[in-house]
Amino acid sequence: MRTKLLLTAAMAAALAASATQAANLVINGDFSAGNTGFGSDYTFVSGPNSALPPAVYAIDTSPHNVHPSWASYGDHTSGTGDMMIVNGADVGGKRVWFENGITVAPSTTYFFSTWIASSYPTAPAQLDFSINGSAIGPTFTASSTTGLWQQFFASWNSGVSTTADIALVNQNLAFGGNDFTLDDISLSTKAPGVPEPASWALMILGFGAAGAVLRRRRAALAVA
Repeated sequence: MRTKLLLTAAMAAALAASATQAANLVINGDFSAGNTGFGSDYTFVSGPNSALPPAVYAIDTSPHNVHPSWASYGDHTSGTGDMMIVNGADVGGKRVWFENGITVAPSTTYFFSTWIASSYPTAPAQLDFSINGSAIGPTFTASSTTGLWQQFFASWNSGVSTTADIALVNQNLAFGGNDFTLDDISLSTKAPGVPEPASWALMILGFGAAGAVLRRRRAALAVA
Protein backbone atom coordinates (compact mmCIF):
# COMPACT_ATOMS: atom_id res chain seq x y z
CA MET A 1 0.00 0.00 0.00
CA ARG A 2 2.82 2.37 0.96
CA THR A 3 4.58 1.60 -2.33
CA LYS A 4 1.45 2.43 -4.32
CA LEU A 5 1.09 5.73 -2.46
CA LEU A 6 4.68 6.70 -3.19
CA LEU A 7 4.32 5.80 -6.86
CA THR A 8 1.13 7.84 -7.03
CA ALA A 9 2.95 10.80 -5.48
CA ALA A 10 5.77 10.48 -8.01
CA MET A 11 3.32 10.41 -10.91
CA ALA A 12 1.43 13.39 -9.49
CA ALA A 13 4.66 15.39 -9.23
CA ALA A 14 5.55 14.62 -12.84
CA LEU A 15 2.07 15.62 -14.01
CA ALA A 16 2.26 18.83 -11.99
CA ALA A 17 5.58 19.64 -13.65
CA SER A 18 3.93 19.33 -17.05
CA ALA A 19 0.96 21.44 -15.94
CA THR A 20 3.15 24.31 -14.74
CA GLN A 21 4.65 24.92 -18.17
CA ALA A 22 3.87 28.51 -19.20
CA ALA A 23 0.69 28.82 -21.21
CA ASN A 24 0.65 29.86 -24.85
CA LEU A 25 -1.06 33.27 -25.02
CA VAL A 26 -1.80 32.93 -28.74
CA ILE A 27 -5.29 31.63 -29.47
CA ASN A 28 -5.42 28.67 -31.85
CA GLY A 29 -1.71 28.87 -32.60
CA ASP A 30 -1.71 25.35 -34.05
CA PHE A 31 -4.84 26.01 -36.16
CA SER A 32 -6.55 22.96 -34.70
CA ALA A 33 -9.69 25.10 -34.27
CA GLY A 34 -9.71 26.01 -37.95
CA ASN A 35 -10.12 29.57 -39.17
CA THR A 36 -10.76 31.13 -35.75
CA GLY A 37 -8.92 33.12 -33.07
CA PHE A 38 -6.80 35.29 -35.40
CA GLY A 39 -7.10 37.90 -38.12
CA SER A 40 -5.64 38.31 -41.62
CA ASP A 41 -5.66 40.93 -44.36
CA TYR A 42 -5.63 38.01 -46.79
CA THR A 43 -8.82 36.35 -48.07
CA PHE A 44 -9.81 32.98 -46.59
CA VAL A 45 -10.47 30.20 -49.12
CA SER A 46 -11.10 26.47 -48.89
CA GLY A 47 -11.35 23.43 -51.12
CA PRO A 48 -9.42 22.07 -54.14
CA ASN A 49 -7.68 24.70 -56.33
CA SER A 50 -8.99 27.50 -54.09
CA ALA A 51 -5.57 29.03 -53.31
CA LEU A 52 -4.63 29.97 -56.88
CA PRO A 53 -4.74 33.81 -56.64
CA PRO A 54 -2.27 35.83 -54.54
CA ALA A 55 -3.17 37.15 -51.07
CA VAL A 56 -5.32 34.19 -50.01
CA TYR A 57 -4.93 31.59 -47.29
CA ALA A 58 -6.50 28.28 -46.36
CA ILE A 59 -6.56 26.11 -43.25
CA ASP A 60 -5.96 22.51 -44.31
CA THR A 61 -3.86 19.40 -43.69
CA SER A 62 -1.70 19.72 -46.84
CA PRO A 63 -0.86 22.52 -49.30
CA HIS A 64 -1.55 20.19 -52.22
CA ASN A 65 -5.18 19.99 -51.12
CA VAL A 66 -5.75 23.64 -52.08
CA HIS A 67 -3.28 24.18 -54.96
CA PRO A 68 -2.32 21.57 -57.61
CA SER A 69 1.30 22.77 -57.90
CA TRP A 70 2.10 22.87 -54.20
CA ALA A 71 3.91 20.14 -52.30
CA SER A 72 2.09 17.58 -50.21
CA TYR A 73 3.25 17.43 -46.58
CA GLY A 74 1.86 17.41 -43.05
CA ASP A 75 1.61 20.10 -40.40
CA HIS A 76 4.38 20.73 -37.87
CA THR A 77 2.33 19.83 -34.78
CA SER A 78 1.46 16.23 -35.50
CA GLY A 79 1.92 15.62 -39.22
CA THR A 80 -1.82 15.08 -39.66
CA GLY A 81 -3.42 18.29 -38.35
CA ASP A 82 -4.26 21.69 -39.80
CA MET A 83 -1.86 24.48 -40.75
CA MET A 84 -2.19 27.94 -42.31
CA ILE A 85 -1.45 27.68 -46.05
CA VAL A 86 -0.62 30.98 -47.77
CA ASN A 87 -0.36 32.28 -51.32
CA GLY A 88 1.77 35.41 -50.81
CA ALA A 89 0.41 38.81 -51.81
CA ASP A 90 1.90 40.79 -54.69
CA VAL A 91 1.13 44.13 -52.99
CA GLY A 92 2.82 45.36 -49.84
CA GLY A 93 1.59 45.98 -46.31
CA LYS A 94 -0.92 43.14 -45.98
CA ARG A 95 -0.77 41.23 -42.70
CA VAL A 96 -0.67 37.51 -43.32
CA TRP A 97 -1.62 36.74 -39.71
CA PHE A 98 -2.27 38.88 -36.67
CA GLU A 99 -3.74 38.73 -33.18
CA ASN A 100 -4.48 41.89 -31.19
CA GLY A 101 -5.09 42.64 -27.53
CA ILE A 102 -3.17 39.75 -25.97
CA THR A 103 -2.92 40.45 -22.24
CA VAL A 104 0.68 40.58 -20.99
CA ALA A 105 2.39 41.56 -17.74
CA PRO A 106 4.52 44.75 -17.76
CA SER A 107 8.32 44.51 -17.59
CA THR A 108 8.28 40.83 -18.52
CA THR A 109 10.31 38.94 -21.12
CA TYR A 110 8.20 36.90 -23.53
CA PHE A 111 9.26 34.49 -26.25
CA PHE A 112 7.59 34.43 -29.65
CA SER A 113 7.92 31.40 -31.89
CA THR A 114 6.40 29.97 -35.04
CA TRP A 115 7.26 27.33 -37.63
CA ILE A 116 7.41 28.03 -41.36
CA ALA A 117 7.77 25.86 -44.47
CA SER A 118 7.62 26.65 -48.19
CA SER A 119 4.92 24.92 -50.20
CA TYR A 120 6.57 25.84 -53.53
CA PRO A 121 10.33 26.22 -54.12
CA THR A 122 10.39 29.46 -56.14
CA ALA A 123 10.80 32.90 -54.52
CA PRO A 124 10.58 31.87 -50.85
CA ALA A 125 8.69 34.16 -48.50
CA GLN A 126 10.51 36.90 -46.55
CA LEU A 127 8.66 37.33 -43.30
CA ASP A 128 8.76 40.20 -40.80
CA PHE A 129 7.23 39.83 -37.33
CA SER A 130 6.25 42.69 -35.04
CA ILE A 131 4.70 43.30 -31.63
CA ASN A 132 2.92 46.60 -30.99
CA GLY A 133 4.30 47.94 -34.26
CA SER A 134 7.97 47.25 -33.49
CA ALA A 135 9.95 44.56 -35.33
CA ILE A 136 11.08 41.49 -33.38
CA GLY A 137 13.97 39.51 -34.77
CA PRO A 138 15.42 39.75 -38.29
CA THR A 139 13.55 39.13 -41.54
CA PHE A 140 13.02 35.38 -41.89
CA THR A 141 13.54 33.90 -45.37
CA ALA A 142 11.81 30.56 -45.79
CA SER A 143 13.76 27.63 -47.20
CA SER A 144 13.39 26.81 -50.90
CA THR A 145 13.05 23.16 -49.86
CA THR A 146 9.35 22.42 -49.72
CA GLY A 147 7.92 20.90 -46.56
CA LEU A 148 11.01 21.72 -44.47
CA TRP A 149 9.69 23.17 -41.21
CA GLN A 150 11.97 25.86 -39.75
CA GLN A 151 11.49 27.88 -36.58
CA PHE A 152 11.39 31.64 -36.21
CA PHE A 153 12.16 32.59 -32.61
CA ALA A 154 12.59 35.96 -30.87
CA SER A 155 12.34 37.41 -27.36
CA TRP A 156 10.36 40.54 -26.48
CA ASN A 157 10.21 42.59 -23.28
CA SER A 158 6.79 44.10 -22.61
CA GLY A 159 8.14 47.23 -20.87
CA VAL A 160 5.14 49.36 -19.92
CA SER A 161 2.78 47.45 -22.23
CA THR A 162 -0.14 45.46 -20.81
CA THR A 163 -1.31 44.14 -24.18
CA ALA A 164 0.46 42.81 -27.26
CA ASP A 165 -0.58 43.13 -30.91
CA ILE A 166 1.35 40.57 -32.96
CA ALA A 167 1.57 40.79 -36.74
CA LEU A 168 3.26 38.98 -39.61
CA VAL A 169 3.94 40.69 -42.95
CA ASN A 170 5.50 39.04 -46.01
CA GLN A 171 7.99 41.40 -47.69
CA ASN A 172 8.34 39.23 -50.80
CA LEU A 173 5.90 40.53 -53.43
CA ALA A 174 6.70 38.05 -56.19
CA PHE A 175 3.66 36.92 -58.13
CA GLY A 176 5.18 33.52 -59.00
CA GLY A 177 6.06 31.30 -56.06
CA ASN A 178 6.08 33.10 -52.71
CA ASP A 179 3.96 30.33 -51.17
CA PHE A 180 4.34 29.04 -47.62
CA THR A 181 2.74 27.51 -44.53
CA LEU A 182 2.62 28.49 -40.84
CA ASP A 183 2.05 26.40 -37.74
CA ASP A 184 2.49 26.36 -33.95
CA ILE A 185 2.50 30.12 -33.33
CA SER A 186 3.18 30.90 -29.67
CA LEU A 187 3.84 33.72 -27.20
CA SER A 188 4.93 32.58 -23.77
CA THR A 189 7.16 33.45 -20.81
CA LYS A 190 8.96 30.14 -21.38
CA ALA A 191 11.54 29.74 -24.13
CA PRO A 192 10.61 26.78 -26.37
CA GLY A 193 12.12 23.53 -25.10
CA VAL A 194 13.29 24.98 -21.76
CA PRO A 195 11.36 23.94 -18.59
CA GLU A 196 10.75 26.70 -16.04
CA PRO A 197 12.54 26.48 -12.65
CA ALA A 198 9.36 25.39 -10.87
CA SER A 199 8.90 22.62 -13.41
CA TRP A 200 12.46 21.41 -12.90
CA ALA A 201 11.86 21.24 -9.15
CA LEU A 202 8.66 19.24 -9.57
CA MET A 203 10.27 16.90 -12.07
CA ILE A 204 13.22 16.28 -9.71
CA LEU A 205 10.75 15.62 -6.88
CA GLY A 206 8.91 13.11 -9.02
CA PHE A 207 12.07 11.32 -10.11
CA GLY A 208 13.33 11.32 -6.52
CA ALA A 209 10.13 9.79 -5.22
CA ALA A 210 10.19 7.12 -7.92
CA GLY A 211 13.82 6.35 -7.09
CA ALA A 212 13.04 6.03 -3.40
CA VAL A 213 10.27 3.55 -4.18
CA LEU A 214 12.60 1.40 -6.28
CA ARG A 215 15.33 1.46 -3.64
CA ARG A 216 12.90 0.37 -0.90
CA ARG A 217 11.56 -2.44 -3.07
CA ARG A 218 15.06 -3.71 -3.84
CA ALA A 219 16.01 -3.57 -0.15
CA ALA A 220 12.86 -5.49 0.81
CA LEU A 221 13.57 -8.17 -1.77
CA ALA A 222 17.17 -8.52 -0.55
CA VAL A 223 16.03 -9.04 3.05
CA ALA A 224 13.43 -11.58 1.99
